[in-house]
Amino acid sequence: MKRLLLFCAISLLTLTSFGQENTYYIGHSGFGWDLIVGEMVNDLAIDAGITTYGYNFQFIGGTCVANQWINHASPQGGTDSWMELPSGNYDIMVLAEQIPIQEVIDGSSFCNPTIISSVSAVDNFYDMAIAANPNTRVYLMEFHNEVDQTAATPHADWVNMNITMRPLWERVADSTTLINSGPPVCIVPVAAAYQALADSIIAGVYPGTTNWIDMFDPTDTIVATIHPTETTYYLSACVHFSTIFGQSPVGLTNQTFAAAGWQYDEPTPAQALMMQQIAWEIVSNDPRSCAPIATSINHNMNNNGSISIINKENEIEINLKENSFSNIELYNTSGQIVLNTNIHQQKFSLDTRQLTAGIYVVRLIGEQSFMKKIVINN
Repeated sequence: MKRLLLFCAISLLTLTSFGQENTYYIGHSGFGWDLIVGEMVNDLAIDAGITTYGYNFQFIGGTCVANQWINHASPQGGTDSWMELPSGNYDIMVLAEQIPIQEVIDGSSFCNPTIISSVSAVDNFYDMAIAANPNTRVYLMEFHNEVDQTAATPHADWVNMNITMRPLWERVADSTTLINSGPPVCIVPVAAAYQALADSIIAGVYPGTTNWIDMFDPTDTIVATIHPTETTYYLSACVHFSTIFGQSPVGLTNQTFAAAGWQYDEPTPAQALMMQQIAWEIVSNDPRSCAPIATSINHNMNNNGSISIINKENEIEINLKENSFSNIELYNTSGQIVLNTNIHQQKFSLDTRQLTAGIYVVRLIGEQSFMKKIVINN
């Protein structure tokens, strides 16, 4: 269990607020029970020096936006959206549709579109929010789909479903936008971020985890594995932070609180860094996020040939086209920093003779951030 003090990580950007960002979330456990994600975003915003973020929510577990509209007066958590949205106190509204979204659209889920369709439900909330505050930004959170661990190829099936469902999220967003004259409905690309996290685990780059299924709550059933763990909800928060503020979360605290101030098992600094990197890469390169990007600095995990890292016997040789980095860190798979040194030149070597053979992650810190997995065979 965790400390009350926030971890003061090295900030790679000077972050500023775009203005008052009071956010209202409407949805299910994709946000975490009692809005874990909203609370985590709050802590990230505080660490970034943003003092204008605030959030409220309507929570009804495991249901669609249509039922959120119909059953607004009796949420399982939070407050009645019909009481909150007309206040005009919210600049941002984030809606979470039931997954798989295809079932909501075609009527095979318990949310019968003959009563109220997904588009109509989103539009109803859109109208209510925009009528109260014409500058409200409206989002759909694209949540990832369930994993059936009993399938022959669970990862491939999960990836394929996420890719297949993406156009349907866009269809709902676009359909709502077309019948209104206000701002477009944008997307919070959580599904793509979790897919990138799974890929990093499978590639052996993500520190401390070797099985991509460990991203998910172990109490989920093996045929319907979907909820993040306490630790990986942090990735959702980073995606929301990046989308709402258009700013990189890289360098922000890894220690946040869950809902109602609960302490939880936070990611290690190395894990948090990678989730921050993934969130920013996904959001800043997804035009449907509509993120008001505040900086052109891109914290790439791809170096476009500007960085050469060569693992030689007893040393790591690093060549930089430009001396744009100030520090280098080396993490082991447990997320521990085993080496931390300043960078004073464009070409240099690191002595690895004292390191145990295994997988490590190199992190270069400066105007940009760069990470790469290496294997040391001492």
